Amino acid sequence: MKLALLLVWIALLPSLANAEIYKWKDKDGRIRYSDTPPPSNIKIEPIGKKIPKSSGTSSAASTEDGAAASSPSKDAASSKDEAAAKRAKDAEKQKKAEASKQEELKIRQENCNVARRNLATYTNGGRISTVDEKGERTYLGDDEIARGKADSQRDVEKYCN
Repeated sequence: MKLALLLVWIALLPSLANAEIYKWKDKDGRIRYSDTPPPSNIKIEPIGKKIPKSSGTSSAASTEDGAAASSPSKDAASSKDEAAAKRAKDAEKQKKAEASKQEELKIRQENCNVARRNLATYTNGGRISTVDEKGERTYLGDDEIARGKADSQRDVEKYCN
């Protein structure tokens, strides 16, 4: 489970580095810049991708005025479409990961129930029988019952904790 979570985190890590930067006016009329989109009722302007800071000159000054970083409306529309497609793809991956996690949890719970029933069978005592490949019933001896009880106890500890 931890390995799956780590793999999902590693897969999503590069997408964090390519986030869009948004520009909008808030309710007080101030211009805001952010890498997260504002609330849906506010008109936004994507101004470009995040650029890692480099030593020397800074490109932040040229993007604040909007003139140097603005692109034609086709590019803005295509970047919005790409961003939407990427969000949909990420949501699909997350949904699949959650489904596999739920399936794993369900299987583990079933294994726990079976292990507890087996342990109860070996603990209750009495004669325990099995059916061999010929279809004949054979009864377990004391050493086989003790071994089965120990195996069942190990399974309970493995699947139920």
